[in-house]
Amino acid sequence: MSLMIRNFAAPTTLITALLFFFGWSHAYWFFDYFGVNSTTLGLTTQDYLMRSQDSLFIPLAASACLFAVYLFCRRMFREHVLPQISPENRRRLVIASMAVGFALVAAGLLTIVISTPLRTIVGAPGLCMVGGIALIVSAVRSRRTAQATTESADVSPADVLTAGEWGAVFVLVGVGLFWAVADYSAAVGTGRAIEQVETFSEQPSVSVYSDKSLGLAAPGVVELTCPNPDAAYHFRYDGLKLILQSGNQYLLLPASWNRTHGAAFLLSRSETNRIDFFPPEAIPPAHSCG
Repeated sequence: MSLMIRNFAAPTTLITALLFFFGWSHAYWFFDYFGVNSTTLGLTTQDYLMRSQDSLFIPLAASACLFAVYLFCRRMFREHVLPQISPENRRRLVIASMAVGFALVAAGLLTIVISTPLRTIVGAPGLCMVGGIALIVSAVRSRRTAQATTESADVSPADVLTAGEWGAVFVLVGVGLFWAVADYSAAVGTGRAIEQVETFSEQPSVSVYSDKSLGLAAPGVVELTCPNPDAAYHFRYDGLKLILQSGNQYLLLPASWNRTHGAAFLLSRSETNRIDFFPPEAIPPAHSCG
């Protein structure tokens, strides 16, 4: 029973760790667009796991479809195309596949040390690495299978590569897929931030009430002072949008925020302040201090 639990817990832990990383990448680049370090927001593990779904849905669906297409094309090629190719042309095809495969792997790895056009394409370096490894493995398997057939040896396709070679292949393919999805999750995080800024006018407005001046100075943010000394809150700030509430903190942005002269406000939640929400078209009550 304990062995079964360990066998189940190991992959579950790995999957959770991957989800956490992709959610962290999504959050990091989302808040980085606003100039905020996500580590200051106190996001929970649940927050990261929820964000990982946004960055994994399309890669998982696309990977499943591409793998199904790959299996179908591979079978059709082996059954209908390969028998029609002469041995000499097969050798040339193997050499060409290995050359293209090594070129793709080299192009992907090259982006680590220098800036190449592949860096501008989301996930391209990692996918180049995966595609290159797939071509190299197919070429090696075809070559060794042909040699075994010539020597009249009974070798199954799975035995063409050694256990160590298969292990290296799985590691390299895993690294390439991880690299591609990490790039995609970062791009999704930035894209979601841009979408949120573009739809500010459709999001609820926020008014912040405080018993002391918070000094929220930014274009479009208005500070109102309550003349009533008995009021619960003596200051009100209009022209804000709520981006996130996590733990005891609010992340607020001016409604007119942009990357040129924008500012982000991190406000602690306490009894000395209050946040009211209004529909986008609504106008907060004048001179109201709670």
